[in-house]
Amino acid sequence: MPAQRLSIKVEDRELDGILHLAEGTALGGAAVLHGFGGDPAQPHIVATCDALAKVGVAALRFAYRDHRPPRMTLASGLADAAGAIRVLKAHPDVPERLGVVGFSFGGTVAALVAGRDSRIRAAVLAAAPAVAGPNFTAWSNDGKWKPLAEISRTRARVLLIWGSRDTAVPIENAERYAAVLTQARVRNELVTIEGGDHDFAPAAPRARMAATIADWMRGSLS
Repeated sequence: MPAQRLSIKVEDRELDGILHLAEGTALGGAAVLHGFGGDPAQPHIVATCDALAKVGVAALRFAYRDHRPPRMTLASGLADAAGAIRVLKAHPDVPERLGVVGFSFGGTVAALVAGRDSRIRAAVLAAAPAVAGPNFTAWSNDGKWKPLAEISRTRARVLLIWGSRDTAVPIENAERYAAVLTQARVRNELVTIEGGDHDFAPAAPRARMAATIADWMRGSLS
């Protein structure tokens, strides 16, 4: 599939992005956010972008400005994600039907983005922490971030997707998101990928995860 390298301007920084262009006429676009200490070349990130492009959703992946611990924060992640959304919105080949897909730390960022940006129609939270914990130190010195409260205000549809073998961010986090979203009357769905770990490895669960996200995003942006 064709891909474009492009620049995402955020404050005084230029982030390198890769846009997976949709096959045929694009239905919309989605920013795909990696996790804490991860990078946009990880297999589950690339697989998700490829799957989205195949169903007509242009997918933009990039590295946060400070994507290595311990400098990475929710504040900078949120600003970087907002920059990616601006690039998608301005792109001539991407209709203004926008979504966000976030993995782990990126899923928490996606919750904040969906709660704050009314242009987001669909949000995927994949193995996303709902509260601070021992496996998620980015909140340790900053208690102002409340993703559960933020996403309860979203206008988007929300997909919660977890691997059945995820020990880093337990499924209870998904259940907390689902309870808050349901109470707020936000359309949401929880899917468990059997055999997948925190990054949805090995290959077979990863492929099922990517296909599930792509099909759901296509339906939600249609």
